[in-house]
Amino acid sequence: MVWFILAGLFIFLGFAVHKLKWYFLISGFNTMSKERKANVDTKGLGRLMGLYMYFLSFLFVVMGSLQWMDKPAMSALIMIVFAIATVILIVKAQKFNGNLFDENGNWKKGASKQLKTPITILVITLIGVAILMYFSTQQSGIVASEDALEIGGMYGDVYEWAEIEQLTLIEELPEISMRTNGSAVGSHLKGHFKFKNGEKAKLFVDKNVPPFISFVVNDKKIILNLDTEDETAAFYKEMEEKVPQ
Repeated sequence: MVWFILAGLFIFLGFAVHKLKWYFLISGFNTMSKERKANVDTKGLGRLMGLYMYFLSFLFVVMGSLQWMDKPAMSALIMIVFAIATVILIVKAQKFNGNLFDENGNWKKGASKQLKTPITILVITLIGVAILMYFSTQQSGIVASEDALEIGGMYGDVYEWAEIEQLTLIEELPEISMRTNGSAVGSHLKGHFKFKNGEKAKLFVDKNVPPFISFVVNDKKIILNLDTEDETAAFYKEMEEKVPQ
């Protein structure tokens, strides 16, 4: 649902910039002086930004549809498309800025310095997304210490053995209806999800490698697994020995 709401919002923003000429919504342009704004092809820039917003709304619809169909494997591809589209936007947007080029289409003196900030922000953003996607696919550090189950990484926590209830080994995950606060890169799911049966759970799983260990702490369900079927089964037996009966 969130993706579809975002899609509607970006359609509106695209229409506002493209058709209503609300150029004050364009970051960077709205902070320019009147003299610098006069050198910008606002109509061309507005059209480009509008098309970019429309395209993002399309990507959000695709993301929402993939989530609804429980096909998170394609989400990583959508993120790559988003990054590429953003790079293309930044590059193409420069041709509408007359503050950067002279009438012959050549760079004005010192114009390249004006691009350092947006390029730096873009590079940092892309690196951040790449790092996030990488760690989302890595197995969470799951350790059975003397006193507690410790899960490291994103969304990790510590669960004392005395708090764990309803410990079971399940062969299938309940069907997922939505990700409420988490990451889904390929078959790797981490964070908070909601199932179609209405239940909510925190997942640390590769859903393509059953079985899964399910338990409850303070009325909150947690489901995890390890890299292989044998490792998960062995870890479940270890947990059985530590959880009070």
